[in-house]
Amino acid sequence: MNSLNAMFPLLTLIVGALLVLILEVSIKRENKTYLAFISIIFLMICGFFCVQSWGKDFSYFNNHLYLDNFALFFSIVLIITTILVTLISMKYLSLQNTNVGEYYALLLLALSGMLIMVSSSDLIVIFLGLEVLSMSSYTLAGLKRDDQKSSEAALKYFLLGSFASAFLVYGLALLYGVSNSTSIAVIIDHFKTESSLSFMAFAGLGLVIVGFGFKIAVVPFHMWTPDVYQGAPTPITAFFSIGPKAVGFAVLVRLLYPFWHVAYDSEVIFSLLWIISALTMIIGNLIALRQTNIKRMLAYSSIAHAGYLMVAILSQDTSSLMFYFVVYLFMNIGAFAAVIALGKKDKEYLELDDYAGIGFKYPWIGATFAVFLFSLAGFPPTGGFLAKFYVFSAAVREGLVSLVIIGVLASLVSVYYYLRIIVYMYMREPTHEVDINLENPALFLVLFLCLYGVLQLGIFPGNILLIIKQAVSSIAFL
Repeated sequence: MNSLNAMFPLLTLIVGALLVLILEVSIKRENKTYLAFISIIFLMICGFFCVQSWGKDFSYFNNHLYLDNFALFFSIVLIITTILVTLISMKYLSLQNTNVGEYYALLLLALSGMLIMVSSSDLIVIFLGLEVLSMSSYTLAGLKRDDQKSSEAALKYFLLGSFASAFLVYGLALLYGVSNSTSIAVIIDHFKTESSLSFMAFAGLGLVIVGFGFKIAVVPFHMWTPDVYQGAPTPITAFFSIGPKAVGFAVLVRLLYPFWHVAYDSEVIFSLLWIISALTMIIGNLIALRQTNIKRMLAYSSIAHAGYLMVAILSQDTSSLMFYFVVYLFMNIGAFAAVIALGKKDKEYLELDDYAGIGFKYPWIGATFAVFLFSLAGFPPTGGFLAKFYVFSAAVREGLVSLVIIGVLASLVSVYYYLRIIVYMYMREPTHEVDINLENPALFLVLFLCLYGVLQLGIFPGNILLIIKQAVSSIAFL
């Protein structure tokens, strides 16, 4: 249904970002916390519009922006992500001398780019949303201007991101060449009418996978991830670990889902994705074993989880992929929130040795961090266990037994480096004093919400699975 209501979530974020920028310039206050609260208000209004639009299929701009339940589901996941990141940023920014008002505006702009991507049915519009996300992300990665690693992270992200965008644009050009359109629906119709895919179609689809492979951080397009995750402000690292990955997989679902039978029968496309998935799970987990920096370890963990999500793409099970993202949202942001909690003025404790004895000295932080690590490793009764179970069981039903074996073995490898952190927290004597700032109610609220989410989804997943079923059944390709 063509309606201006389709624009309300996006317009809310743009208005919120502009208001934050204007207030930052107009009101000279050292404490920027009020801007965080304003951002959260606009995020909640945006979420309200998304919930109100559920099941109504609003569209605008000649269906180039379409709010089906699939788009709304990912939009709500991304809004929750941004709210949680905003909450854990409030105290962090002042403690780490990164207290700039444009931070919150850039977060809202990055989210607006992601909402464009998950809601669009035109590849050019998706690319425009990607560029809005990318430009905001490059700036966010380098906001710690006095930190050399942060500047290096922004530069690497920008250079490699631009390189990946070039691959994506060329892939879109080739797809346009074979279908005379950038609309996903028209491209799909072309693929349905062709008895076999041409070389140009293969190349175009392959380059699009390369372009989005960078955003979802799969091997061999993962090179930027550890350096950017380590150098960026920790709340932004949490944001990067969820947002770009979610929109990248959402776009791949929209692009592959309707003609997946054609792509599945193509040995080239299937083999390419199979190899990418296997290498991502193996390399991500093996390199994580060698890491002593917590943020780099979680970066390689994020790469490995992208491999598990690619298994869901190969098994054509969108429901398990969406459930995985909901669980991944809570356990990953929770893990990064715990890392942020172990910090103080101008100091973050990011090395493995810093965590020795933390579990007994700060039991609330240590216990919640341990639960998130257990969930990332896939232990029951956490949501991480069910997420992996749904993905691997769907793959077995589709006959991808060898890929599942690789995934299970890679997951077993991950148990070592996740449990190693817990061993340090509870079974190692501290080698030096770790003194942290405990006056951070917003961050502890996030820890509690993420803990509740991980355990709730692991024990009672029925409600979210029902919502996911509605979202999958409504996927539109217009």
